[in-house]
Amino acid sequence: MTIKTARLLLRELRPSDVSEAYVAWLNDPEVSQYLETRHSIQNMDTVRTFVEMVLARENEHLFGIFLHDGRHIGNIKVGPVRAYHNLADVSLLIGARDCWGKGYAAEAIEAASRHAFATLGVRKLCASMYAPNEGSRRAFLKTGYREEGRRRDHYVLDGTPCDLVELGLLPEDL
Repeated sequence: MTIKTARLLLRELRPSDVSEAYVAWLNDPEVSQYLETRHSIQNMDTVRTFVEMVLARENEHLFGIFLHDGRHIGNIKVGPVRAYHNLADVSLLIGARDCWGKGYAAEAIEAASRHAFATLGVRKLCASMYAPNEGSRRAFLKTGYREEGRRRDHYVLDGTPCDLVELGLLPEDL
């Protein structure tokens, strides 16, 4: 499965896509500041194991985000899909810092969201992020997601409690 946009290709991420650059993103404090992986050092084996585990789950869909020239710049995951409620979470990482602020995140979010509604049959998508993660919040809002709530002091970031922002998208919002 490949999803093509004007500037990106989203395709199922494979263990063979795990590279030193990908591992470096996860170990870069600025890139991983809002990721749960920041709590442990990552290496080729841990990242490959993660990719293999997600691929083995039928209710999760992990896509690599690639430029048309084949360069891997990040990932987007749809899932877990909760079949009874027809809901799914969407999470995103643009790891290549030189690709930040260029609209790639919003482009990937829109494409993955359209795919989730059309192909996976979900009726609603959800996303959440640490409140200080403005870049992620803006990318989701740009594609039609709406803020649905905040959990006050939900997570701890750099030793300080911070809010969790919750967003949602219905098909008519796209």
